[in-house]
Amino acid sequence: MSDEHAEAWEPEVPDADELERAVLADTPEGRRIASRFVEVFGAFVSDEVRPLLRDVAAAGEEPQLLLNGLASLLREVADSIEMPPSAPRDGDDGRRAEGG
Repeated sequence: MSDEHAEAWEPEVPDADELERAVLADTPEGRRIASRFVEVFGAFVSDEVRPLLRDVAAAGEEPQLLLNGLASLLREVADSIEMPPSAPRDGDDGRRAEGG
């Protein structure tokens, strides 16, 4: 095959999320952070969230709505850790919308 028909080889570049997860997994500090997060959050879910969800279900209500709310809260927390609420975002002057 001639050079003119050969495709240029481009190394696969990991995205930022992959790099951040790798740093978390590949450093002692990162492993400690991850381990403690799983331990503490797991205890919170086991000790506090599950019993409440059981009570809600026993009362004939919708525990899934609470889980959906918790998932939304976790996403908001993760977003604010990655980019604090006061930091400007694309197409944004950094101010939060009213009520947000």
